[in-house]
Amino acid sequence: MATALIRENATAIWDARENIRFAKKAYETQALRSESIDTKKTTFYNPFTKEDENYYYDATTQMQLRLAKEFIPAQLKYVWEVRQKALAVTGNAMANAADNLYIGLYSAYQNKILAEKSLELANRLFEREEVRYNNGLITALDLEGARLDVQTHENAIIKANRDYENIHRQFNRLAGLELNYRYDLVGTPWVSHNKILITEEQAVSSALKNRMEIWDLDQQIRLTLTKLTIYQHENVNKYDPKTKEDYEKALDEMEDLKLKLAEQKYSIEKEIRQAYQDLKTSYLDLEIAKLEFAKQKNQLETVSKQYHQGLVPISVVEQLENAVNQLEYAVNMSMITTLIKQDQFSRAISVGPGY
Repeated sequence: MATALIRENATAIWDARENIRFAKKAYETQALRSESIDTKKTTFYNPFTKEDENYYYDATTQMQLRLAKEFIPAQLKYVWEVRQKALAVTGNAMANAADNLYIGLYSAYQNKILAEKSLELANRLFEREEVRYNNGLITALDLEGARLDVQTHENAIIKANRDYENIHRQFNRLAGLELNYRYDLVGTPWVSHNKILITEEQAVSSALKNRMEIWDLDQQIRLTLTKLTIYQHENVNKYDPKTKEDYEKALDEMEDLKLKLAEQKYSIEKEIRQAYQDLKTSYLDLEIAKLEFAKQKNQLETVSKQYHQGLVPISVVEQLENAVNQLEYAVNMSMITTLIKQDQFSRAISVGPGY
């Protein structure tokens, strides 16, 4: 839902769609014009012979006309396709921004809940300490310590509420909602699996196949190759000075593009392998946190039974309650972080963007 809200209201998405529309129109207009270009000859009516006659262009002119007929439309088509890819990347970038902001929103919400639970425990402890003080079992200094502990947790709630309000406004601004709009509940998405569902090699292969950076360089290489082929028309590149210069420049461009492509593939492969291991570690950390949480909950149940049997004081139960609350927060944060890492990883092995 968060991602959808951001995408629906992002001006960057609207701008990208408009860029696609303009680029498509430019390509289609040029493609239509290029269809009528005859790269070999032109036909004209001779008023003296009263017949149509053909004038055949020299090789240099034919080459230039081939550039207009073949290369220019291909170049404009490339621009159109780049805009389409850019829309997908922009959408994913906005989704990543929404994810990162949602982590902040979720963390602030969970902090708020944790602060409220901690204050409740502190108040219960203070009430008991007050009874003990009235019975002469503790000093005024001990009671003051308990009161200060309550005040500390009250201040923590004030801060948690303020942080929650601030991040809420930031999220609403990005989502195009009213700044004072508030969610009643910021939920934890469900995790349906406990590991990455593809291998590291599959992830790398997917990124190398789909990332826009690689696609873009591939397309530029193809365009440059088209240009080189046209320059070679009737060996014009060997004797026409301007074409020879352009041809040499295009050869340099080709080598530069091939080098950039190799570097980009290496960089993306390294990036994906690191991200894969990081995500794998996050899944393992999540499982460990879940196990520790379950262990503490079981211990809390055991100690609660012991309390009802008069074997342990209530303070021991409350200490464990606080530990369970802390671990529940840690599990929830680990869960949302892992899910968002998975989402961003999936985008990084598709069109992008990367990390």
